[in-house]
Amino acid sequence: MASIFDKYRSWRIRKESSKYNVSRSFTPVKHARTMALLYDADSEQHEALIKKLKAFCETNHLRFTSFGYFDDKELNTHLIPHSNADFFCNKHLDFFKIPHKTEFQRFTSEKYDYLLNLYDKPCLPLLGVSALSEAKFRIGPYWPDYGFCFDLMLQADETDLMRFTDELLIYIRNFGNG
Repeated sequence: MASIFDKYRSWRIRKESSKYNVSRSFTPVKHARTMALLYDADSEQHEALIKKLKAFCETNHLRFTSFGYFDDKELNTHLIPHSNADFFCNKHLDFFKIPHKTEFQRFTSEKYDYLLNLYDKPCLPLLGVSALSEAKFRIGPYWPDYGFCFDLMLQADETDLMRFTDELLIYIRNFGNG
């Protein structure tokens, strides 16, 4: 059962995201140019996940950008953001761990063709960035309480994040390409 804080956070994210009117549309892979990833950087699988998506993007001629969340007060000093990867932590969030669009302007204002939300359990900071994003098409796991953060939710047979990613990439590759 969700705590009162989680319900409030979800309500605030929904309220903030409703302020922005963004045109959403699915672009077939053969016409797409960009793909972005929101992921839990604390996950042990994050390196394999990024490697898999980079390979997919290279094969399909997509520019790939990733945005990882660390559940820490500060980022480690060895993490250096660059044009294709960025990171954030709790210091970039408000008291309730909710992101502000102004704090994430670079990531929320770019109109990526696909924004993939690949984390194995609901993470409000990542869900908040997804909700505020101006990406053309946001894809994530089937979490009915957070439907406002995604344009498409996929329910995988497995709870394994890598298997879910495989299924999602198959869907993206085949959907709209006939």
